Amino acid sequence: MKKITLFLSLFAAILIAACTSDKPASSRYTYETVAGDPLGAKIHTLDNGLKIYISVNKDEPRVVTQIAVRTGSKQDPADATGLAHYLEHMLFKGTAEMGTKNWEEEKVQLDIISDLYEKHRAETDAEKRKLIYAQIDSVSNLAATFAIANEYDKMVASLGAKGTNAYTSNEKTVYINDVPSNELEKWAMIESARFKELVLRLFHTELEVVYEEFNRGEDSDQRRAFFEMLDGVFPNHPYGQQSTIGTSEHLKAPSMVKIHNYFKERYQPNNMAIVLSGDVDPDAAVDVIKKYFGDFKAGEVPAFTPVVEAPITEPVVRDITGVEAEFVMVAYRLPGINSAEAVKLKVLDGILSNGQAGLIDLDLVQKQQIIRGYSSTYMLKDYSTFYLQGVPRAGQEVSDVAGLLRGQLDRIKTGDFEDWMVAAVIKDMKLQALRRSESNWARAGKMVDAFIYEQDWKAVTDEFAVMDKITKQDIVDFANQWFGENYVQVNKRFGESMAVKVEKPTITPVEIDRESQSSFYLAWDSVKSGRVEPLFIDYKTAINITSLGNGIEFNSIKNENNELFSLYYILDMGTDHDKVMSLAVQYLPYLGTSKYSASQLQQEFFKLGVSFDVSSSRDRTYVSLSGLNESLEKGLELFEHVLTDVQPDAQALADMKSGELKKRQDAMKNKNQLLFSGMMNYAQYGTSNPFKNIIGEAELMGISPEMLTDKIKQINSYKHRIFYYGPQAPAEVITVAETYHKVPATLLDYPEPLNFAELSTETNQVYFAHFDMVQSELMMVSKGPQFDVNLVPVANLFNEYFGSGLSSIVFQEIRESKALAYSAYSGFSVPQRADRSHYVTAYIGAQVDKLPEAADAMLALMSEMPRADIQFESARDAAMKQIETSRTTRQAIFWSYQTALQRGLDYDLQKTTYDALKTMDMDKMQAFFDEQIKGNSYTYCVIGNRNAVNLDTLKKLGPVKELTLEEVFGYARGDDASPLVRK
Repeated sequence: MKKITLFLSLFAAILIAACTSDKPASSRYTYETVAGDPLGAKIHTLDNGLKIYISVNKDEPRVVTQIAVRTGSKQDPADATGLAHYLEHMLFKGTAEMGTKNWEEEKVQLDIISDLYEKHRAETDAEKRKLIYAQIDSVSNLAATFAIANEYDKMVASLGAKGTNAYTSNEKTVYINDVPSNELEKWAMIESARFKELVLRLFHTELEVVYEEFNRGEDSDQRRAFFEMLDGVFPNHPYGQQSTIGTSEHLKAPSMVKIHNYFKERYQPNNMAIVLSGDVDPDAAVDVIKKYFGDFKAGEVPAFTPVVEAPITEPVVRDITGVEAEFVMVAYRLPGINSAEAVKLKVLDGILSNGQAGLIDLDLVQKQQIIRGYSSTYMLKDYSTFYLQGVPRAGQEVSDVAGLLRGQLDRIKTGDFEDWMVAAVIKDMKLQALRRSESNWARAGKMVDAFIYEQDWKAVTDEFAVMDKITKQDIVDFANQWFGENYVQVNKRFGESMAVKVEKPTITPVEIDRESQSSFYLAWDSVKSGRVEPLFIDYKTAINITSLGNGIEFNSIKNENNELFSLYYILDMGTDHDKVMSLAVQYLPYLGTSKYSASQLQQEFFKLGVSFDVSSSRDRTYVSLSGLNESLEKGLELFEHVLTDVQPDAQALADMKSGELKKRQDAMKNKNQLLFSGMMNYAQYGTSNPFKNIIGEAELMGISPEMLTDKIKQINSYKHRIFYYGPQAPAEVITVAETYHKVPATLLDYPEPLNFAELSTETNQVYFAHFDMVQSELMMVSKGPQFDVNLVPVANLFNEYFGSGLSSIVFQEIRESKALAYSAYSGFSVPQRADRSHYVTAYIGAQVDKLPEAADAMLALMSEMPRADIQFESARDAAMKQIETSRTTRQAIFWSYQTALQRGLDYDLQKTTYDALKTMDMDKMQAFFDEQIKGNSYTYCVIGNRNAVNLDTLKKLGPVKELTLEEVFGYARGDDASPLVRK
């Protein structure tokens, strides 16, 4: 008899969903709802047009809040691109009451600054512009004496907020927070104030920050290729002609007047939505929002008239160069997100690329015709973009990769794909939607998009019902209608960077007032809110621990929320124990069995609604199966068949070896791999380090297919344990596991791991590596003591107060006061294992000429920690409230327990941290700082362009050694792997 699951029932309900606008007896408000909606969204509209979207999720007493404004770079004035994004930054600066000590005096200076910017904007003579900017700088310093920097950030942090930020894109600007549910009213008080009134406070230092953001973006070949693609697809529409960050010329000539006008035009309640997902009572939430936003006056929002683009009638091919690995993009223009075509496009996208059994996944990636490849949609209101992207193999032309990708589209046009694919892809989409619904962030994001793109919520929830009616012939017809020679191809080749740098004017640092509080803050702080009682995990009761008949430990946690499962085999051995096992794990996806080919296996798993994965870290190997619980038994049977019957394939291994060498060369062209993996490992362990613990090329070439398949077949023979998270009772799953999971009577012990000794950092040392880039980046590393559980609470608080977040000392000093970097942070790490050390780290990403000054500023902070008692108390409250309102749930409980065991603990570390925070004071923080951080020596890891970075200035930090890529990565580079030196 066919099993009917909750998963299928949910989406069956959507098929008969009816949109309602009712007022249930238990509710005081009228809500739009849709019967059978998996998110249970309630939509209410205030009299002023402000939309409120609410999705209740009781997992933890927190609420993800997103305030969405229906405006973005599409609406930027053509002569002031980047305006929406810059306005987003300024919404954090306060109001006439928040963030100021004397508004009357400050306003006088801000008006002068505004007039000077208009004068600066109109002036064409370069020298006269410099003189005007010097005036702006001077007046700005006077205005800053009245400002209380970061007061908004301090307030939301003291609530226990997490993830405070904002973002701007083509059609939306969204302000995000994750706050305790009992602090919703105080959150609304702050937000209503800043959305009611715009004050362009500390304008020129924030402009410096946006310059840095622009320059950081220029160091990304992916970003530049994406905008090149949009420029080709949309030669007239703002989607392609107005980037969110703006042009360099417009950034150099901002207008405070234009920003104020834009705010007045578009930040209207009838152009905004407040989205809440989490532990909320809908009526109470509407009460709060109505109280603080109900008096906003609706206004007329300027209409946007879309540019009608002419059809693309022949291929448009663009070439760009950059220092990152080569890739190609092929893009097509289609109707917008609310069109009937958009739904078909999503299905077609899934047929091409779903990470498991798509045409690109199987025919190009699994068969190793290319290194990587996928398709993707970029859906906006006026138009959508569908694009293919691929990375070539060694010696392969990017244009050949483009042809292979387009060839998969041609297969759809001729109907050359399995009949079951459409239904399987839709089933997989439903599965992914169900997984996303577990996250408040994903729920909120879906509701934000519905508002931004003016989507009827019933249409959103009915999308799968519409998809279910799509046939294979519909997709074939759709592909033939929309995909021909009407594409834009961007060939991203390796070569000299084409980055454009924004030269930043000289500014005088402003003084930061950390202790003053505005009248708004004092009134806001007087409103008391209750505290939530924290809940800590009792691992003994939260995790059911038993064993299979053969003695293998079996851990389980019941999934009370849906019909999804995850099953893991966990081996406490990784690459430190056996680096060949890691290669075997990488080999597995390319192999079949005596019964199935490699592609057939993926298709069988896909049809079942499950997926498998095998992965290795330094310490562990994970074998996992996940998906629809109704397919657990069949999925496990197939999975065990793979592990025990995998067949060697000589050609697949030869191709994989070639691909592995290409990936290594590509890694050398990735600045994040260079700094955060390679050089950080070099700083911590020296020349022999975990990052370089890879199989050498000669050894790699000598490995046979049988060596690797034997390794795979050996996985079940090593000591391991099993973890199941899902809706079934443990006894039922154990019965299934015992049926298919066959192991020898005696399990193998793990090989002895390599010992990578951590280096002391008793003397300063600078490592520099060349990379052709606009900016420069620096990591400071200082080894602390071996894991000490007693240091965890004060480290937690130190990071909150000193080094991380928008209200931290480091952020205020490096970014807000001195505008030396877009990104700067510092922290005291807590290791995941008892045998590893704490580390003091600090990061700066800055313009090359400002790096020495930024490093000096960071060192000054880490030599004498600024004492700000009010800010400290706020940080302590924030740390405690985050623990009070955070809940470790679902399968995260098990992984939390595994980390505890690695640290030699059997209890929830959050409890001891919370208890210690109750009595933590500034003196204890100072003692920690003096003992663990003050006076430390550091290993400095610096990357940047050798022709731009002054190595002599780095010598002030310590002896400088320039590292080659071979020294960092542990293998030789190819002829094209060295980042070029820009002239």
